[in-house]
Amino acid sequence: MRRLQTILACALLFASILAASGPGAEAAKPQSLMAGRRSVDAALLAQARANANGASTGVDNPAPSEIECATETIGPSDHNLDCDHPWLPKNEQDIEVDPNDPLHMVVSANDYESCCDQYDTTFDGGDHWTTGDMSKEDLTRIGSDPVTVFDPVSHNVIHSSLNFTFNQDGADDGDLVVSLSHNGGLTWPDVVVVGNGLGDDNDPSQLFWDKEWLVTDTNPLSPYYGRTYMTSTLFFSEFGAYKKSPIYLSYSDDGGETWTSPKVISGKSNALCTFQVAGASGVCDQDQFSVPTVGPDGTVYVAFENEQNQSIWEGPGEVDNQYLLVRSFDGGATWTKPRFVVGMEDGRSDYPINVDGRQTVSKLQFRLNSAGNIVADPDNNGQLYVAFSDNRNGTKQETNVDVFLMRSTNGGQTWSGPHLVSDAPGDDLDLSDQWFPWVDVSSQGTVGVVYNDRTGVGTYEVTFAETAPWGGGSPSWTYTDVTSAASNPRNSLVFQAGVQGCFKCATFIGDYINVDYGSDEAANLAWTDMRQFVVLGSNPLDQGYTQHSFFRRIP
Repeated sequence: MRRLQTILACALLFASILAASGPGAEAAKPQSLMAGRRSVDAALLAQARANANGASTGVDNPAPSEIECATETIGPSDHNLDCDHPWLPKNEQDIEVDPNDPLHMVVSANDYESCCDQYDTTFDGGDHWTTGDMSKEDLTRIGSDPVTVFDPVSHNVIHSSLNFTFNQDGADDGDLVVSLSHNGGLTWPDVVVVGNGLGDDNDPSQLFWDKEWLVTDTNPLSPYYGRTYMTSTLFFSEFGAYKKSPIYLSYSDDGGETWTSPKVISGKSNALCTFQVAGASGVCDQDQFSVPTVGPDGTVYVAFENEQNQSIWEGPGEVDNQYLLVRSFDGGATWTKPRFVVGMEDGRSDYPINVDGRQTVSKLQFRLNSAGNIVADPDNNGQLYVAFSDNRNGTKQETNVDVFLMRSTNGGQTWSGPHLVSDAPGDDLDLSDQWFPWVDVSSQGTVGVVYNDRTGVGTYEVTFAETAPWGGGSPSWTYTDVTSAASNPRNSLVFQAGVQGCFKCATFIGDYINVDYGSDEAANLAWTDMRQFVVLGSNPLDQGYTQHSFFRRIP
């Protein structure tokens, strides 16, 4: 059996890195964090070509969507949604609930069995699921970074994705696309291209779309009811050298059939964006991980990470990120200047570095980012929450990554926090890390945060923290152990690091997990789960834990 240090050429697509910034006129510039945070990793693409040549896997590669299988998951516990392949992994789960039917949901994920995105659709609250492969531009394409929303006006389900090819020079022609379902998420016709990419990783000029996110205005009283907004990062590079990565926005008023031309919204601030790799002074254009949300009155808020605020760096060249916020009061036509939300301890000096040059946690190898998301309270104008994680309570030698929450009651003018979320009773491990937070707010104002929660040297579970609406002071959290078994990224079947002391550690477990409240107040969660041990041969490298899409509904 072939050694599995990565999975198939078709199955790599979803990691992240770009070249570091070049030297300045007198001294080397600080190394840009954003230069290494593109979600498509050319190094992994090359590794997969080397390891997958001649492999016969039976992997599907559909251009139009196709239904593959169905599962029954009746019961209150956590459930594996994957029925299409016994061991090829799924990760980066998004879950979305129909605003008009809390039992109707779609989970989307990176799917290494199909080379693109998987969808899992239920119409009965998660008892029964239909699984299939999402559409893409053509048979040469790879898809990644799956996100889905429901449009209550057109009744379309809208799925966004990156679509790109790869060649000997790395990733190429990174487009931004959407797929539309007219039957609730069972089939998805040909894609709509929202943004065109250009060039490969070594071309004189490259434009590569990355890390998009969607939100639809679902409030019938909003002046922009039914408008769907998409934000995304556009990476600019020259001969493989990173130049900038501003945030763009496009929107659709017809259920995703047509879109406005993407335009830059990340703005300019001489106070907040003082460092430049290549852009104009004060322009906030070294960004990533944007997420949009919509308030009850139709105000659009977009939060994103930015690395250009030298005042929060730990020292010269010790780059840390900040969360910034921009707002639109006219449906995305115009945008405010960026406002500061919070500074983070998430630089390269704050974390150990894995075999791929990415931040990770102690004694493991999966790549890690500090991003979470922003969400607006659906019933209280101006009440916003931003979740993130960082290592302010740990060291590079022994991480103690925690999840935090920022809160605003005046539309982002001012913020309270950081409020510590991941401080569950009994959480006193020597190695205590929590990461990949996602926050949502129910129609009654309950705030819920899901995150991965380390339980040992090589294991993690998923925790869900909830708090009732609170006035001043700090929230009071209750905690639910979401998973019934631990995940095992230290003994991975796929994405093996191949380094001494952590040889079978996974280098990639996705970049996010998700929670979405339905109108019935139930919390619906989806995540990457590594509890299943697979044996493909007698070689120890052909044995290990793989990655699946799991779901749980908490009434």
